Amino acid sequence: MRRLWRCGFAEVQQCLDPLPDAVLIDTHHNQLMRQARRLPWRKADAVTSLTIAEMAYLHAKRIHAMYVLEDEDKSGSYSDQRTISVDRKRQAVADQIRVPAPDVLAVQWKREAAKDRYLPIGADEVAKLIAADEAVLAAHPITKQPRRKRGRSDHH
Repeated sequence: MRRLWRCGFAEVQQCLDPLPDAVLIDTHHNQLMRQARRLPWRKADAVTSLTIAEMAYLHAKRIHAMYVLEDEDKSGSYSDQRTISVDRKRQAVADQIRVPAPDVLAVQWKREAAKDRYLPIGADEVAKLIAADEAVLAAHPITKQPRRKRGRSDHH
């Protein structure tokens, strides 16, 4: 019992002081929050990837029909199908932009993808979605310390 009374006031006060924000970051919780966004993002990415592959396939079929088969009708048919496929791809990209980003790379992807001016999504909506993603990711860091930028001296 005496040992408890021997603790100094400074030690007790230190225990009562609030912890700095960096110590209070629950990185496991934040990681789970980001993981919850990962599956919907992967699903949307799979749809987008498929539409891009379909466009490439139809382009190859058109070129094959035009130059190898020398069949203008088939070439025109594939060209028409590809035009429809381009619209599907743009819609898939717009839909993926609307899915919450699970990480910074996904936010970067959204910025790059939004450069297509023919997407069926407005620039103001894209900006709001990206701002919301950045706010959530900033509020849920998965490390206690921000990443350092590597300089030349770090590589020695």
